Amino acid sequence: MRIRAPGRPRGARALGAAVLVLAVAGTAPPPAVAAAAGSDTVVMAITSVSPSTPKATIKPVPLSVVISLTNTTGVAINKVQIRAERGEPIFTQSALDTALAHPEPPATPGLEIKATHPVTVNLPAAATVETTFTTVTSTQDLSRTNGKGICLCFKGSIYPLFFSAHVTGRDGVDQRIGVVSTFLPSFYSAPAPVHVSWLWPLIDRPHRLADETVFMDDDLTQLLAPDGRLSRALAVAEEVGTTVPLTLVLDPELLDELEVMAAGNYRYQTGTTTTAAGTGQAVASSWLDRLRAVLIGDPGVQVELTPYADPDVESLSQHGLDWSATIPAEMSANVTKALAGRAPASDVAWPAAGVIGPNTLDRLVTGGASTVVLNASAVNPKTPAGAVPAGIARLEAENQDVAAVLLSPSLQKYSAAAVTLGGAGTAALPDLVAELAVRAVQEPAEQHVAVIAAPRYVDPSVSNAVRAIRETSASPFAKPAALHSVMGATLLPTGRSRLAKVPASAAKLPALNVQAASAVGSASATLRSLFGTAPSAAAQAFLTSLPIAVQRVESSSWRTDAHYGNPAAGEAFAQDLDAIVHSISTGVHIVLPSSGTYTLASSNSPLPITVENDLDYTVNVRVQVTTVNGLPGFTAKDIGAQAIDPHSKRTLHLPTQVVGPGRIQVQAQLQTPDRNPLGTPVVLSVHSTALGVVGVVITIVAGVVLVLALLLRLARRFRHRRRAARPSGPRGKRGDQPDLGAGARTPEGRTADAEPAAGPAT
Repeated sequence: MRIRAPGRPRGARALGAAVLVLAVAGTAPPPAVAAAAGSDTVVMAITSVSPSTPKATIKPVPLSVVISLTNTTGVAINKVQIRAERGEPIFTQSALDTALAHPEPPATPGLEIKATHPVTVNLPAAATVETTFTTVTSTQDLSRTNGKGICLCFKGSIYPLFFSAHVTGRDGVDQRIGVVSTFLPSFYSAPAPVHVSWLWPLIDRPHRLADETVFMDDDLTQLLAPDGRLSRALAVAEEVGTTVPLTLVLDPELLDELEVMAAGNYRYQTGTTTTAAGTGQAVASSWLDRLRAVLIGDPGVQVELTPYADPDVESLSQHGLDWSATIPAEMSANVTKALAGRAPASDVAWPAAGVIGPNTLDRLVTGGASTVVLNASAVNPKTPAGAVPAGIARLEAENQDVAAVLLSPSLQKYSAAAVTLGGAGTAALPDLVAELAVRAVQEPAEQHVAVIAAPRYVDPSVSNAVRAIRETSASPFAKPAALHSVMGATLLPTGRSRLAKVPASAAKLPALNVQAASAVGSASATLRSLFGTAPSAAAQAFLTSLPIAVQRVESSSWRTDAHYGNPAAGEAFAQDLDAIVHSISTGVHIVLPSSGTYTLASSNSPLPITVENDLDYTVNVRVQVTTVNGLPGFTAKDIGAQAIDPHSKRTLHLPTQVVGPGRIQVQAQLQTPDRNPLGTPVVLSVHSTALGVVGVVITIVAGVVLVLALLLRLARRFRHRRRAARPSGPRGKRGDQPDLGAGARTPEGRTADAEPAAGPAT
């Protein structure tokens, strides 16, 4: 922690720094002086305080404070003396909050803390050096006996400790060149204990979507390796051992993934359509063996399971979506195996948002939760103003009491810094311990509950995390407790509290994931109808995989906040899920005719519709054909659901009724048996050559006329042939005419049976 000395104007600091550097470095060049004048000369930080809470004994107990000093100048500073003093004790939470927010040294000198041995260090130019300030603590007043150390003289308090770096100039003037502060809980006698319970998550994001043996990546192999995040997280549980009853929070999805990996038959995607054999069999098997050893070796370890894939329940509630609290049958055996035969417990819910609304609480309780872990701001507890913040509260849901664990923002902040790899580490431990101890300081007769949850995707420094867990759980004021034990009736308040209003910003599941989950939920009934009442084994396996894939898309690990920060991967999952569902609707489709037109020769000719099924499953579809824009003149009969075999085509003949000839635009829509649309309608052109009523009448009349004309012609031809077939008589004299029959005309134009008119004789 970096602190400037108070009450010194900037010009005075610059002048003092310049004099200091000249005094220490002798003839230091002007550039070095200028560099020092613009900044603090030495930056100090507390690296460790051990023990973080001294025991209350008369016999002096060593106290070691490790301090790092960074020389910000370009010249060496030698013979730097480290001194310490104790500020005014802190007795309340509000006073501690102020001290943490403004870690300034006291305006007047505090009570000097003498070191067991004087501490003097040399600081090379622009270098960082660590040194240890050692003193003692005791319940007796050491100042009366000229002792060196800190007196634990109060029944309970938090001591602010200040450490400063000093040099002496040529003129003998003492110059303070850096200062840092920390805190030390002090108890003359033991208070009522603070029951401290740690939640330690072993959780990771989903690595599968709809196929249980095909992973989206092989990232778990690195996380499970000896230096991987999950390996180190499990190592913390191993090293804490039986001294502290941890509550392990695990995701059944992760346990199932690891069992699949350990079986050695998994693959992972390397491209859109390519996969490779997984490489994590050995590390997955080793990790599971270690987990089982922890569970078997320490029956006090409590195991709580999230819903599989750890869904973001509050986001889902706000969007009207649901999730399953039941482990799928496909996972159940693997989860039990991974837990060394322990019955899975899911009575503790830890929503990732840290806040929940009444609907979410009801849904969690319906799913079996009796305890919820929330941020302190999520509940309005009935505590007096200025009192110690409540660690647990009693809520009501579904007509029953529900215990609410309230996570303190300060405890969460300092614990994350203390356990995380690359964080403040042991430097954050004094602040964390002080935040816990102030509960016993302010109300020493009351038993308090403090639950600390490691970051959901904790990436721990094993040694720092183990120390933080042990020193916060077992100390003069703290007692380690399993989570289920602090939820008992003796510690749970009798009065009920209410949930605070949930801000809309708490729903941080990406919009694309919400849309994908909603779309699949809407399509589920359609897909079940598509595959029929007795689907094939492959189709049933696909239907079973869909809700599991949806819950993976709903995972808390995709939240768009700094603590999770993996929304891009989550959106990729959502897009893949959309593609899977889309492939079903496009995998069954109508094949257009090569000419683009269907021709119907009569008013009731069947319309041939060819349906192609590119899927691996038999599907059942209807075909509905209607005219575009509802124009009259064409109707097609529904022939009911028809089965289409996998990877095949089938032509369906729909009875039609057409009025009049011409071209008609119709649209064909595939439907599931329960008439849900499948895909988009296909527009077809139907050419009808069928005649209308008038055309039929005209055609019939014309046909009759043609038949009569034909009959008449045939009759005439028949008579002509009969005449031609009669035999001829003997040739007569000149002038004689053949017998032409009655009424026949002679070549002269007379009828055959007429007598010639009498004329004058010649």
